[in-house]
Amino acid sequence: MNVKILVNHKNLSEVLAVYGLVILAESLDIAMTKCRFAESPTAVCDDGVFRSMNFEFEHPDWPDLLRRIVALEIMQEDGKLKLTENGKEVLRLDWFEMGGFIGDKGNFSKADKLEFVRLHHKVFVELASDSTGAPDLFSLSTETTGTNYLANFNLKKNYIDAGGVYDSSDTEVFARDFLLLVALQSLRSVMTQLETDRRIVYGLAMEWTVPAGFFAALMGASRKRLEATVKTFGNYGLVLVISKEVV
Repeated sequence: MNVKILVNHKNLSEVLAVYGLVILAESLDIAMTKCRFAESPTAVCDDGVFRSMNFEFEHPDWPDLLRRIVALEIMQEDGKLKLTENGKEVLRLDWFEMGGFIGDKGNFSKADKLEFVRLHHKVFVELASDSTGAPDLFSLSTETTGTNYLANFNLKKNYIDAGGVYDSSDTEVFARDFLLLVALQSLRSVMTQLETDRRIVYGLAMEWTVPAGFFAALMGASRKRLEATVKTFGNYGLVLVISKEVV
């Protein structure tokens, strides 16, 4: 089955969310057979963002993969979080103890991480269940009453370039945010470099490849490469900035 999801490839968080989807497919033992990024006609999506890139993949049963992600449970054991399916561990989540966070680090360090993960999974469940899952999955969002600690990954308007003003009141949560927090577990080197150097160059796999090759393209050789940067606010905060293509 061929599936296409529109992605803003100039938003590193959306690219990482793609990898989160690939990781979940692998972790649930229903992996994609091949995948790639492919340019597409520019479209204005539900969130008002222009997207001109598809994440395209072949999968034996996309509706079943979506159903199983929706059915995942978030459990806490000995203070550690994990995603489970029918009581079996699928993926451990402890990246928030290791640094590499983009956003309000001070408040996030004190946040209840179980509630944090459950909030994002709940939003994914609500939005993905009402959607075909493609091509609009990454543009779907909803307002929540809780704080969205991942807001600064999403190029939100809570950091005004002209004055550098930070507004922590953003409560809009995207379906893709759950996939992003999954990716942050496995792609520690990306986040560490971004936090340390304030910049990182990443590549897009533009040719059909198996998942292993797809991962290799992110930090390896690729004919389409972009540079992501972050800006700072306060003593510890970071905000992701729109990426620029590397010639």
